[in-house]
Amino acid sequence: MSGKKVRLVLALAALLCIPFLSMADPAGISGSGNFTTGDKEATAQSQFATLRAAGAEAIRMDVYPYNYWDGEKALPEKMEKQILEAHEAGVKKMILLFEYQGSYQKVHDAPNQLGDYDKWHSIGEAYAQRFSPNSPWLKARGILDWGINIFAAFNEPDGENPKDFIPKTGPSSYYSSLKGLADGVHSVNPALAVIPGGFMAENAWLDHTLRGYGLALAPLWNDGTLDGIDLHTYNDIKYAPIIREDGSVVFTSSAQAGFDAVKKECHITRDINFYTTEYNFKANTQGIEEPLAAKRFLTCIWNSLGVVKNDGKTPATKLALVWNLFLTDKEDQFDGGTYGLVLKQDPLTPTDRGKTYRLVLSLTKGMEFTSLDPKGHGEYVMEGAGKKLWVWQNYVNWTDMPGTSFTVNDIPAKATKLDVYGWDGLRKSIPLSGKASYTVGDLRPNETYMFLVTADGDR
Repeated sequence: MSGKKVRLVLALAALLCIPFLSMADPAGISGSGNFTTGDKEATAQSQFATLRAAGAEAIRMDVYPYNYWDGEKALPEKMEKQILEAHEAGVKKMILLFEYQGSYQKVHDAPNQLGDYDKWHSIGEAYAQRFSPNSPWLKARGILDWGINIFAAFNEPDGENPKDFIPKTGPSSYYSSLKGLADGVHSVNPALAVIPGGFMAENAWLDHTLRGYGLALAPLWNDGTLDGIDLHTYNDIKYAPIIREDGSVVFTSSAQAGFDAVKKECHITRDINFYTTEYNFKANTQGIEEPLAAKRFLTCIWNSLGVVKNDGKTPATKLALVWNLFLTDKEDQFDGGTYGLVLKQDPLTPTDRGKTYRLVLSLTKGMEFTSLDPKGHGEYVMEGAGKKLWVWQNYVNWTDMPGTSFTVNDIPAKATKLDVYGWDGLRKSIPLSGKASYTVGDLRPNETYMFLVTADGDR
């Protein structure tokens, strides 16, 4: 039996043995980062509290060289406290990001050197042995069917100064590090996912090769070593617009467009998964005030959750983490309050974008996608928990049917009410009286809408 066939059999066997956590509703793949290695107790507890208040269940943990490698061996024990805190806080899904920047190599000691395949194989194996679901370490603490399912390295290598770029290929390179990490993780469990840390060049410069990193890693996506790609998508009205300053609408800065363009330009032939560990719509810049940012942010949320695979309808999104769910304006001073979704922590007071985020996770609790069409009608459909939800991206170039009305079809027979939501909450409530379809009028262009049908007593 070939090596590839053996690996497939092992992966299927692992999937049967380890029940992965449900992704039935957006909450299970939504959340934020970064959670540190646990040295800042008050900060971590505040972050977990905010995550719970938002209704989100996924996080990105990050760990830096001195906390994952001492020059000779991996240091998973340094993550133990934070892993246990995440379990206690009710986190359902985690991605562990090994941080590294090319500039670190200017400090000439062992932990700051990138290292080769063998180093990263050791790191991947050690962390997967300690923290993957049903590991001996977790089972000894009574924790079953829970742990880290996704491992990543390194964050935004394509955003560094070119003189500090991590080498793309060679014995000590991005390729060899990712290959070593993945092989080490998969030596413990072939069903665990390994991906590169998030890329920014597609979003920032429409560089579909990710400054060459995508081309270098393509063989690892194509042979199944890497599960998917993580694209960071920050939208605004100038540099990565949904609507430009002149009022024209574009789709090229969407997560879907970026995903498709990178796969094509980098010659990625396998139908890979999509991740985003950072996305947002910017506020307090380019004249964008918080209400407008929240309006566009609703579009970004669904755009990130609803990315599809090559057939245009199969869900591709495995993780959609916003940056940053925890930051207040004061904590976000470096970026001018551009990304923070919290006005203050105590009592917890969300921004308009924070309220919009909570609204989506509240409405979709217990629901799963039944239809996705981001490249045609710009429509997503979800069902579950006695509810059905339609989402419509009402923008030219985002839907082939832009306008001022939307028809909700295939309404469940027991539904008695249709609620229309925008970024700012409930817009109108319409009695249905057994209707199988209903056309909602007086809708505004250049906005995302959510249409929720329920029966009396539901929600």
